[in-house]
Amino acid sequence: MISSSDWIYIICTFCIIATALTAPYLNDLWKRKSLAPKLKIIFHKESSYIRLSAKKDTYLLFFEVKNEGNSKAKNCEAIIEELCFKDKMGNLIEQKIYIPAKLLAPAIPFDILPKASSFPRIFSIVRDDQNKIDLKLYIEPLVTYYEKEIVLTIPLNYLKIKIVTYSENAKKCTQQIEINSPGIWGKDIKQILQEMQITLS
Repeated sequence: MISSSDWIYIICTFCIIATALTAPYLNDLWKRKSLAPKLKIIFHKESSYIRLSAKKDTYLLFFEVKNEGNSKAKNCEAIIEELCFKDKMGNLIEQKIYIPAKLLAPAIPFDILPKASSFPRIFSIVRDDQNKIDLKLYIEPLVTYYEKEIVLTIPLNYLKIKIVTYSENAKKCTQQIEINSPGIWGKDIKQILQEMQITLS
């Protein structure tokens, strides 16, 4: 008959064996989590996210992908998974022909060092012949078409876009950006940005 002290010995022995077997795994899991890259998408209406293009009446608009982790995020790609906008007649359009698609700037795929950022270009802001604003989106559709690289031109009045950043060794990061604007070209980029209403979700 097994005594209570024998049961205590058996249980303690079992716990020691279980700890010895699982400790390396738990230690490795902790190291991977603590050292893993961690991506975050950031977007602000600030001058650091805008650049004047070499082309007349054109500005380049960027968003930020920051690696808040402790190791390099490898082979990152920024993907447009959803795109809705209003055309010049006010009709809501959900772009499905070329979406989902990769953003083409910077060169893809790209790496992000720990505590560093990459700045993919999301749009070119251009003036049309009626003194209104168009957005040009440079993409590579994930579905194969005759043209590998596509330039989508959409009017700036209402826009909802879902951006997802994937990495070889980090969890995917998702950001939805909603923009409302009168869509009228201003005297400078500051006025254009001031009139934009941007919501992140």
